[in-house]
Amino acid sequence: GFTGILLGALWIKIFTSNYIYDDKYKLPAGYSIGVVYGAKLNKDGTPGVYLKDRLDTALDLYYNQKIDLIVLSGERLNEDFNEIDVMEKYILANGVPIEDTYLDTGGLDTYSTVFRMKNIFQFDRVIYITQNFHLTRATFLGKLMGVDCIGFNADRSKYKNLSEHRFREVFANIKAIL
Repeated sequence: GFTGILLGALWIKIFTSNYIYDDKYKLPAGYSIGVVYGAKLNKDGTPGVYLKDRLDTALDLYYNQKIDLIVLSGERLNEDFNEIDVMEKYILANGVPIEDTYLDTGGLDTYSTVFRMKNIFQFDRVIYITQNFHLTRATFLGKLMGVDCIGFNADRSKYKNLSEHRFREVFANIKAIL
């Protein structure tokens, strides 16, 4: 029942903790592709705090030669909601050559991004770049789908609604188990 589901969620957290990193100097060699998950935009069309931290983390890994390619995964639904173009503009404005980026406009959710990296882009060895609360699920789904993946924590700010996201992730992790 419910206890079993919670134990499963705890097991996922423990299992994935071996694959999640906070220190770029402890990243294992051989992971040259960084996957940045989309997130909310500000009303003015700039990256929101979560997205900016993810992008800045990718830039840090890129400029410290930890990754060679940055995959930007998110939604491009219409002119009013277009994570991908905002993400690409930010990365390019910070000096990353366009040939070192890939755009995944079908990254509608975590599952879609993981699935597309493996089956569409055929990337088998990747670093997922997102906040710690999200890395557990992303990394678990990657391992479940046979991706040789690790996660890198993009927490760079004090987030005002972090508890809401952590609470949401409990249910998202349960969904991942099912």
